[in-house]
Order: sequence, then structure tokens, then C-alpha cells
Amino acid sequence: MGIDLLEVARLRLRNQRVTGEKLKTAADVVAWLGCVQAQEYSLAKWTLGVRVPEGSLHDADVDAALARGEILRTHILRPTWHFVAPADIRWIMRLTAPRVLAGSAHRMRWLELDDQTVAKANEVMARALEGGMQLTRLELQAELDRVGLHPTGQRIAYMVMAAEMDCILASAAPRGNKQTYTLLDEFAPPTAADREPFDRDRALAALTLRYFTSHGPATIGDFTWWSGISQGDTKRGLAINATALEQMDGAGEHFWWAGDRGGSADSPVSPTVHLMQAYDEYVVAYKSPRTPINVAGLTSPAVLQRPPFYHAVFVDSQVVGFWRRLNAGDGYRVETAMLRELDPRERDAFRAELERYSAFVQKPVAFSASS
Repeated sequence: MGIDLLEVARLRLRNQRVTGEKLKTAADVVAWLGCVQAQEYSLAKWTLGVRVPEGSLHDADVDAALARGEILRTHILRPTWHFVAPADIRWIMRLTAPRVLAGSAHRMRWLELDDQTVAKANEVMARALEGGMQLTRLELQAELDRVGLHPTGQRIAYMVMAAEMDCILASAAPRGNKQTYTLLDEFAPPTAADREPFDRDRALAALTLRYFTSHGPATIGDFTWWSGISQGDTKRGLAINATALEQMDGAGEHFWWAGDRGGSADSPVSPTVHLMQAYDEYVVAYKSPRTPINVAGLTSPAVLQRPPFYHAVFVDSQVVGFWRRLNAGDGYRVETAMLRELDPRERDAFRAELERYSAFVQKPVAFSASS
């Protein structure tokens, strides 16, 4: 089965639920996508907002879902900050963390973080968080410093990451603009499935199917980039899912996807404008995302973002410019740096997207083009 790159981009939008059938809640979005990159938290919430019906989820609702433990935020996969579902965090971590820890072993040795020191740090942080306590990284650093573990420089970052990899810590409710941590077992208790012996092949099959269902059509390289697992494991995951996934070829690439299970196959109304933050899954979940989203070659294939306009403006599935969000009184101002001029219908669609974003953040959003 053949496919062109515009169709790849259109199907990715649909299967990620940006277009077509929407999901109901923030937790539904996270569970559907498997893991959702959440590097810049204040804007990562919009990644969830674009995948639910307009008006059904607000910025503050994502904060509340995180505070209730309906979604978690932790370092996982590559690893970087991601939202992940409580039901998925342990088996995905057990599948992907060993490779992360192996990759960071040299740095850990350079920082003098041996197994004994990491175990002691885990014990100190766990004790400090008992009973539902939620502490910032600075507060955890103070606890570690108090017992002489010297959590200075990068040591604290690697100590906390190791505790996340061991499923000891996870995120809790933000405190202002500060991330807090809590005990994962208290915040999101393990399920009966979590207590079963770990079946690596079953986990590999589940993550592979989840990705190609929610992010496909995608390549082997895309999944190895997104998940952090090896190419050999990716091929094994595809083989296990041979009856559930279909292969299609296009632009010299082999793509896999789960057919029409990603929602409505109807094409969305065109033109539709999407304001996407720089770490949206549509942008960063692929090793080479810039070809399907930049078929017209409006921007350099090597550089998607144009600082300081790090976020992307799309018309339908294609990048046409960049945007940034600035504080403005009691709301925000969106500035753009466009790669081409929008026509009248596209400008109307752009205004509609600004209104949708304003409804999500529940603040006024003004617009100004850059000079």
C-alpha cells in the first residue's frame, strides 16, 4: 500500500486526535498517546487541550488532574518530562528505564553517584515524602544535604531522575510555578497487574501497539526515537503485533499504523489552523517530523523552530509559521513569525484558533504579528 507525505501528516493528526474524533478528558488523552512530552509544563497542558472538544477542558483542569493523580508527570522514555497514566507508569518505566540508566552510567560515575549513594538518596527522599508530603526539588535537595549526600550541581538532577526510574517518586500538584514530588506508591498505588512478574515481551508489544495506533503512520526510526528502545526491540514489537499493524510505503520509507482504528476517517474542514506548542506530540514524537509537516519546504528541514518563536503554526497539517506567548495584563499576547501570508479564509481560521486557546486558558488572548 502506497502513501504520500501529505496523507501521512493528515493521518497522524487524526490518529493523535487533533482532528476527527476527540477524547473526553486529560487522562484519556494521556492514556491514548501512551506518554505525552511535557517539557514546558505551562504550555504542555495545551497539548491535551487540543485533543478534547472545545470548552470541555481548561488549563486549570489539567492542574487539578495532576493534583488528583489522574495523570502523572515524570522523566520517562528518552528520558524527558512526560505526562503518563498511573496505570502505565510502572510497566513503561520497567521496559525503558534500563536503557536510560545504562546510557547515563558514565555520567553517574563522573558525578560519584554509585549504587550505594543512589540507594541512600532514594531512602532519604522516600522518608521525607512519607504520609502524602509533596516537596519541591529544592526541598528534597535540602533533605539530601542534611545527611551529607552533597546534592550540588548536576548530582541532585541525577539523584531525582534515578528515583523516578525506580518508581519511587512522581510529580504531584504544582506549587506556584514549582514542580513538586511525592511518593508514587502513595499517590498512585500499584495495581494487581503491577504486582505480577514483569513480562518484557508483553510490555514491548503493548508500547509498540500503543504508539503505532496513536501516532501512526510512523517508521521504525520514529518509534526508537520516541520510546528510547533499540531498533532490534522495535522490530520485535512490530513482529509480535504483525496481525494488528499494517505496513505502507511512501517517500522511500516504510510506515506502520493500525489502520482505521484512530477515529473518524473524514477529512477535517479546510482550512483549519492549529497553534501547537514546540513539544507537541505531532512535532516531537517522530525522528524526522519535518518532512511530513513541511512538504512545501517553507522552512529549513534541519530547523523547525525559529527563535524566539519556538512554537508552530499549522494550516491543516502543514507548518506555515511560528508563534510565542507573552504575558499581557491579565491575559496573553500571541506573536507570530509567518513563513507565508495567510489568505482571508486562513486568517479567519487563525482567529478561531486564538479564540479556542483563549477559552482553554480562560484568559483574554490578543494577537500581534512580528515586524
